[in-house]
Amino acid sequence: MTNYLPDRDSGSSYGALNKLNSQNLPPSNLQTDWDNTTLAPAICNIAGLTQVSPRFVCRVKLATSTGGMSILSWYSVWNGATGTNPVASRSSTGSYTITLPTTVSDEYNASFNVVGNHTVALLGATGASEGTTYCSLQCSAVGNVITVNSFNSSNVLSDSTSIALIVAY
Repeated sequence: MTNYLPDRDSGSSYGALNKLNSQNLPPSNLQTDWDNTTLAPAICNIAGLTQVSPRFVCRVKLATSTGGMSILSWYSVWNGATGTNPVASRSSTGSYTITLPTTVSDEYNASFNVVGNHTVALLGATGASEGTTYCSLQCSAVGNVITVNSFNSSNVLSDSTSIALIVAY
């Protein structure tokens, strides 16, 4: 099967390169047939978006009372095909991880019962606190694990009571 999100693709992933209309003639029926000179560039544009699109987004609640992190909501490019929930945990004061599945399915391949055919390989992450409780976040991602460090106004690692938005690429 061809690569699909969450993989990063190019026009060649979809066979869109070097596509012209047969004998440079337009399609016989423009109402029902695609013109390769417009379809192929569109496919390349869509494939290019996979290079920079986020793979995972979540809102989390950092809690000082429990020293933990809870995931309030999350979305991913594999939501429609892989239902495995992310797992949040506290590593130490102000330091948390969000672990995603190691392998996931894309929606297209899952429709053919091809599952677990993509390795989650995140490049990085970013995060920001929401609301009135201040905390500064430093986020990173390696493979399928996102690390979130929470700092107080003195720039010291601290368990916060913030709600935060985390985006991983």
